Amino acid sequence: MKRVFLYSCLMLMSLMGHAQLDVDVDNSNKSEKASEDAKGTNKIFNKAKDFVDKKWVKNVDTLYIQNPKQVWRVSLDSYLSQSDLEMKSTIDGSVLYSDVVGALKCHPRIRTDVSTSIGVRVGYKGLAAHYAFNVAGDKGRDLSVSSSGTWYCVHFRLHEFKTKEPQVKYEGNFINYEGSPEWQSFSDRWKLDSPIKAKTVVLDGYYIFNKRRFSYKAAYRQSVIQKRSAGSWLAGAMFYYSDFRFDNDVNADLIMSMGDVGRIKQWQANVGAGYGYNFVPAKGWLISAMAMPMVTLYNHVKTYQYDSNLRELAIDEEEHDDDELLPEDYRITKVGSESHNSRISLNFNARLSLTYNWSRYFVNLNGQFYNFRYHHKDHRGNLNDWYANATIGVRL
Repeated sequence: MKRVFLYSCLMLMSLMGHAQLDVDVDNSNKSEKASEDAKGTNKIFNKAKDFVDKKWVKNVDTLYIQNPKQVWRVSLDSYLSQSDLEMKSTIDGSVLYSDVVGALKCHPRIRTDVSTSIGVRVGYKGLAAHYAFNVAGDKGRDLSVSSSGTWYCVHFRLHEFKTKEPQVKYEGNFINYEGSPEWQSFSDRWKLDSPIKAKTVVLDGYYIFNKRRFSYKAAYRQSVIQKRSAGSWLAGAMFYYSDFRFDNDVNADLIMSMGDVGRIKQWQANVGAGYGYNFVPAKGWLISAMAMPMVTLYNHVKTYQYDSNLRELAIDEEEHDDDELLPEDYRITKVGSESHNSRISLNFNARLSLTYNWSRYFVNLNGQFYNFRYHHKDHRGNLNDWYANATIGVRL
């Protein structure tokens, strides 16, 4: 009996050993797989890090450009920005308005209030990401991401805003008190029940010819420090997209004044050349300016047309009271869209920056100005978009 019990114990221990061995092998395989996955992830991260490191310090003259020991940056930003869109449309005013003879020129100008936003920017060497939201002025948000090396800089910006009070200018022959047509020009602020929604996307990049002594990121990213004055010729490219829409039922009157257009999209591709200069008046200080004329090689415009019960009422042969329909009774219907490639045009891009560095800290003031145009049949547009940014940050 003792022998049976002893044999049973030995067999149980042997089975437990085999089971433990299987568990250990299984756990070992899982650990090895997890280790391999971690190594793969680290390998990708290290390659990206090495790429950024090489682009950050490659081929620079250290008498002109200093690479700080701290590679991380955190800053608080305060933005002032404004978008100014002027649209021009020519319509047959006599069809829609009883007091107009012939053509009527309508010039809605969508100029947002100067908006104030606050945000945070985080950067690692030549990389940076920024997000801000409005605290005053028209509602909106601003998001930007950038990457810069010794010889290049790429910047992406998304800007969204809304406005309810465009300034509209009218020009045409209006019937005066004597019953005869008279040329008149006047402006009025149009209060909308539904806001005009605007979105602009800008992706621009620059090639720096004097990469050894001139640093773009010293002026606009503070990832390096410009120690001596230097300038450089620049080659640039810019892609632009905008979407302005007011295709809401209550905006039927504005749509009618815009020749039945309720939404405008635009795509642009620009190339150009310019010059940038970094001026160092004293230790820690940097004043930078850049100007670049750009040629629009691709300019595509798409407009969306809408009919409405307000327009049907206006062109009806019977006479109606102007107050027969209230804005809440307006109804619009999409009837189609048109696309057009505009001719080659000239745009302009300019930047200005002031920076002061001390110890691990820095303050910066910078601004940028964009100008874009479009032309499609009787519709023209001109967008001026600018911002000014104040930053205080620390290198970590």
